[in-house]
Parts: sequence; C-alpha cells; structure tokens
Amino acid sequence: MQDSADTIAQITQLQQQQALFTQALKEMLQGNWSGGAATVEGLLYALDPQMTGTLSLDTPITHSEESSPPKG
Repeated sequence: MQDSADTIAQITQLQQQQALFTQALKEMLQGNWSGGAATVEGLLYALDPQMTGTLSLDTPITHSEESSPPKG
C-alpha cells in the first residue's frame, strides 16, 4: 500500500509542477517577466525556491518599445 501512496504523491507533485510551468509559459507570452508572484520570475521561484534571488532577468524589448533608428 505504501508504494501506491508514494506514487499518488509523486503524481500530485508533478501535476502541480506542470501547472506552474504552464502558467510561467502563459506569463512569458503576455510579457510578464519579473516583479511579482504571477510572473515568469515568481513562478520559477515557486518551482524551485532555492533559486530565489539568483535570477537576473532582462525584460525583453518589444517592437513597440524599440527606438527608431536615426533617419538621414
């Protein structure tokens, strides 16, 4: 019976990790990189708390934020 309980606990943990990873991908697509729990950074820390404070994420520049090259 113990093997069954261990297997259920492992499956539950994997499902929780998969949910966090999926949420991180969603936040990545929406551009929410850092600065809170519901960001890529926050969700990575939730997946592995030992990483807390070790990430240095560079927020990507979107096309609309890009400066125009000088004309002329």
